Amino acid sequence: MAGPTNALAPSQREALRARLNAAIPAWYRPWVHLAFPSLVGLGVIACALALLHPLTVWQLLTVPAAFVVLNAGEWRIHRDALHRRTPGLTVLYDRHTPEHHMVFLTDDMAIHSSREFRLVLIPFYGILAAFFAALPIPAVLIALGHFNVAMLFMATTMAYVVSYEWLHLSYHLPTGSFIGRLRLIAFLRRHHATHHDPRLMQRWNFNVTVPLWDWVRRSIYRETGRKDEPANESAGATAG
Repeated sequence: MAGPTNALAPSQREALRARLNAAIPAWYRPWVHLAFPSLVGLGVIACALALLHPLTVWQLLTVPAAFVVLNAGEWRIHRDALHRRTPGLTVLYDRHTPEHHMVFLTDDMAIHSSREFRLVLIPFYGILAAFFAALPIPAVLIALGHFNVAMLFMATTMAYVVSYEWLHLSYHLPTGSFIGRLRLIAFLRRHHATHHDPRLMQRWNFNVTVPLWDWVRRSIYRETGRKDEPANESAGATAG
C-alpha cells in the first residue's frame, strides 16, 4: 500500500514536527546516535582490511561489484519498504513516509537542531542489523575459500551503510553550513530534495547515496513538465 502523496498544511506540518520532537526521550544524545554506527562501521572496516592476505586484481573487483549490488539494494528497499506498507517492516514505513517525508519537504530540508538527527538517521542499531544481514555472504565465501573477497565485501558493505548515514544527514543540514555549502553535497542534495516532493516521492529519485540505480532504472526525475505530471512518468512506471 502506497503512502501519502500530499503535503501537510504548514500548521499541520509544524504540529507534527513539534509532536515528534516532544516524543524524543530526554536521554537521547544526537551525537552519540551519529557516532555509534560510524565507529562500529569503521571498526569493522578496519578489522576486515587488517585481515586481508596479499590481494590480486580480480579480488579488488569485489569493491565496485559490491557497491553496485548495495546501490541496487538501497534503491529497492527505499522504494518497497520505506514507501509501501510491508508486513513485518511497517516500522520502517512509519518512521519514513508519514514522519520524515511530512516534516522535510523539497524547499525546507534542514533540521532545526541536532536533536532532529533522530528524524533523519536510521536507528543506532541499524549498523548491527546491516552487519548480521550481510554476514551469510562472507561466511559462504570463506567456506568456498575466498577469504579476501569475503573481507572486501564486508568492508564495502559497512562503508556503504556509514556513507549512507553521513550523506543523508548532510542533505538535511542547513544549506549555509560548511558541509551544506560543499559542491558535491549540494549536487546530491538536489537529487534527494526532489524526492522529498510528496507528489514525486513514490516514483522518483530513490537513491540517497549515489543515484546509480536511479539511472539504471530510469527513475531520475527530469523537470521538463509540471511536478504533478512528470514528463517521463511512463519510464518510471516500468521501474517496478
